[in-house]
Amino acid sequence: QEKPNPYKSSFRQGATIVPRSFYFIQLEQEMPDNFEDKIINIKTSEAIKADAKKPWRDINLSNRIESQFIFRTALSKSILPFTLCKPNLVVLPITIKNNDQNEKEIKLHSSEELRNDGFLYASKWFKDAENMWDILKTEKSKKMTNLNRLNFQRGMTVQNLNAPYLVLYNSSGVNASSTIVERDKLDLSFVVDHKTYTFFTTNIKEAFYLSGIFNSSIPNKMMKDFQSRGLWGARDVHKKILDVYFPKFDETDGIHLRLAELSKTAHEKAERYTLENPPEHELTAIRLGRYRLEIKKHLRKEMKEIDGLVKKVIK
Repeated sequence: QEKPNPYKSSFRQGATIVPRSFYFIQLEQEMPDNFEDKIINIKTSEAIKADAKKPWRDINLSNRIESQFIFRTALSKSILPFTLCKPNLVVLPITIKNNDQNEKEIKLHSSEELRNDGFLYASKWFKDAENMWDILKTEKSKKMTNLNRLNFQRGMTVQNLNAPYLVLYNSSGVNASSTIVERDKLDLSFVVDHKTYTFFTTNIKEAFYLSGIFNSSIPNKMMKDFQSRGLWGARDVHKKILDVYFPKFDETDGIHLRLAELSKTAHEKAERYTLENPPEHELTAIRLGRYRLEIKKHLRKEMKEIDGLVKKVIK
């Protein structure tokens, strides 16, 4: 295809929230009714260790922390067709402030800065992380601080917290799966991880339009010829799906609007399906692939019409 995809430069990866053991957490108490102005008991997430590499796999942090440093994020395996599965809890050394234009901005802080601002629990947690990073960081990262790594290529601070809708799709995997994050429906602020690509928008119809295209079989088949390959065939989506041309969303185009409408229905049905049929086990790569297929099978009627419309959109 000769025409460039108008969305290619607008999608970008999130923050490199690594080493995972520093930031991905689980609660050591009951889930609170809300996270406003609380001190929460936390520890390093057990679930995250399965995918961690040494020496980070053996790190176990445990302490209390001020609730304003707890956020949600999503890894590739959390992104299912038209729905989000159990977005992860993370702690991050960031604050969210309004700038002179009254827009939200992310600010990173060292443990010393947090301590000077009176956040003693957060300061202790991130000081431990800083010390471990300095001791265990690899030769490749020897010139980087843990904050530099977290904000690599400004993956953290450039995120748009003012857009109410995020279109997400997975960076790894054979095919793209996509869903929409509506910020006001989550219990915590959402931060994008580098294992997902995102597009920030104020137009919910545009978000549904894009998610419908990414979940369609049409662009996923078209990108196979130029997708990276491993022993078992095609792998890793990254921006390859954005090498397939499709036009900018147009609210005056009936096909675009119908595609957005179908995608909205698919999101509603997929969310209900995952609530009524949650995964019985941790989603390994094989189980994840099967579960994604189960969801699309449940959405067979919608997927058939979506594929037909996407064929007309992708010319």
